[in-house]
Amino acid sequence: MSKTWAQCLDTLKDTVPLAEYSVWIHPLKVIENQHTLTLLAPNTQVKNYLSKNLKTQIKNAVAQHNKNLKIFISLAPDTNPDKSNYKKHSTPLFEDYTFDNLVLGGANQMAYAATKQIAENIHGSPYNPFIIYGGSGLGKTHLMQAAGHLAKAKNPNLKVMYVPLMDFVRNITSSLRHNSIESVKAFYQSADLLLVDDIHLIAGKEKSQEEFFHIFNFLFNGKKQIIFTCDQSPKKIKSLEERLKTRFSQGLNLHLTPPELEMRAAILLKKSQNEKININLTEDLALYMAGHITSNVRDLEGALLKLKAFVDFSKINQSFISKEVVETALGDLIKPIMKNIDINDIQKEVAKHYALTVSDLSSKSRKQHLVLARQMAIYISHELSSLALSKIGKQFGNRDHTTVIHAIKKIEEKFENPDIKDDYDLIKLKLANL
Repeated sequence: MSKTWAQCLDTLKDTVPLAEYSVWIHPLKVIENQHTLTLLAPNTQVKNYLSKNLKTQIKNAVAQHNKNLKIFISLAPDTNPDKSNYKKHSTPLFEDYTFDNLVLGGANQMAYAATKQIAENIHGSPYNPFIIYGGSGLGKTHLMQAAGHLAKAKNPNLKVMYVPLMDFVRNITSSLRHNSIESVKAFYQSADLLLVDDIHLIAGKEKSQEEFFHIFNFLFNGKKQIIFTCDQSPKKIKSLEERLKTRFSQGLNLHLTPPELEMRAAILLKKSQNEKININLTEDLALYMAGHITSNVRDLEGALLKLKAFVDFSKINQSFISKEVVETALGDLIKPIMKNIDINDIQKEVAKHYALTVSDLSSKSRKQHLVLARQMAIYISHELSSLALSKIGKQFGNRDHTTVIHAIKKIEEKFENPDIKDDYDLIKLKLANL
């Protein structure tokens, strides 16, 4: 390194904010001769930023150590003209992961709106970085990649880069072994939209965290958009450097929750119609399956594929897919405890449990304790009887199927209350012993 520049770096550490120093100044290559000091920027963005924002500080620092040197800022020569070797660093976006293929519901509505707003305003969104976090199989990657597809559709020249975190770690490890870390960093820093999947996996990987910190600062300061997915709130990631936690938390962090009943049913109906599955699933069957498979979207997709395989291999006419067929095909997923319990017995047991009359369950009353009992009876009737939603509704004061769906959804939400879950378990236990 140039002796003069080494002295200048010590001066600039004290006069330039640390974030700017580490991103824009420290990585520079320098050529010094008798009359000039040439700073070599890795790309045009760095060159322009230095000329506009930091040239005065650099000139002052150089003047303190050698007043005879003239300062030039130039682009570094391209030592890797064949960029084809960089293809290993990035993963293409999945074709199906678009906004058009996304089923919306209460669980993902806000994350959808934020992701779409960001995709439509790359370089101008206030939500940077944007982190979508939650359990496995909830659609985080789908949302993130949908942003990439939309951003590219609006501006084909935009450089969108998607990378699973472990691919990033492998690239950093490989670059250190081959002494090409600056080339790899320059590649990631060239993105207009950087999409990183499973950022939590960087925890405990010190060198990857260090290099990612510099890449993040470079993109953020250059007003490039960054979107991550994570399995938990970034604040809770153990073995993650505090400086990264701080930067991750300064943007918008949104939590994805498991899809509610109606959303799960809608997902099943939509995916049942795609070319890969293409089976005739009714709304009642979708709701029945959704009532038992409550974890995530991947489990719903797996259940559909299992049902399709059973129908295809058993040569069942698709128009004859019934609840019994679903139970046979998905036995280990559905696990019916009881079948075809008479709805009158369900109403009697629920009314008895809540100290009401059966007629109370069919009344128009909106008293809170009565509404809870009615919704519980409808939920258990949907689960244990063989009646369609419309027929269940008729048994409860001629209510329509949308009211039945609403009741099922409400009870499902209320299961977070252990007292209500205990009511449900006790009623089912009594029904099983009738």
